[in-house]
Amino acid sequence: MYMTTTQTPVVTSRSQRLAALGHCLLERLEHPLFVIDADGAVLEANPAATRRIERREGLWLDAGGRLALRQQGRWVPMSRWHGEIAMGREVTLALETEGAPMQITLRGMKSGDGAGEHCWVMATIERVVQTRTDAMRRRFHFTRTQARLAEMLCEGMRPTHAAEALGVKISTVRTHVGQMYEKTGTNSQAQLVALLHAV
Repeated sequence: MYMTTTQTPVVTSRSQRLAALGHCLLERLEHPLFVIDADGAVLEANPAATRRIERREGLWLDAGGRLALRQQGRWVPMSRWHGEIAMGREVTLALETEGAPMQITLRGMKSGDGAGEHCWVMATIERVVQTRTDAMRRRFHFTRTQARLAEMLCEGMRPTHAAEALGVKISTVRTHVGQMYEKTGTNSQAQLVALLHAV
């Protein structure tokens, strides 16, 4: 006896395949990434973003599923920046978290349904790459001038040459160096430079 089995072919559209591919890529990303709508409601989020939201690491999800960002101790709805993004601007904001400085970048996306430009927002979270000058300013609360002076001293420049390079008197440089000693808890230029090299 001869039997044939007929199977109905599974037809998937191009858009379904692209959606599946997009979902797969989103799941595999190590950097937190999520997509929100104009009201700030989360449409998609990868596992890294979900963990960050669950731990409230600078982000919070309200009962309506809308995302908020912590700024200066307050929760600010993500929808606050939708107007800027709708105008084609990219918005980068500091993310208040413990540890290494992080930032969140918001970019407009077309939804693909013809409803308008930049209906959705793609948000990515990345570590802020800091220069040694930025790190010194953050850690020791140096002014911009003090941070520039610190860089010069770390490069081996003498205070008199640093004064010339900065266009100030040597007494001004000495005042800055004295303030830098206070801010770092050091007592000499050698101690200061050694500490700054470790930053």
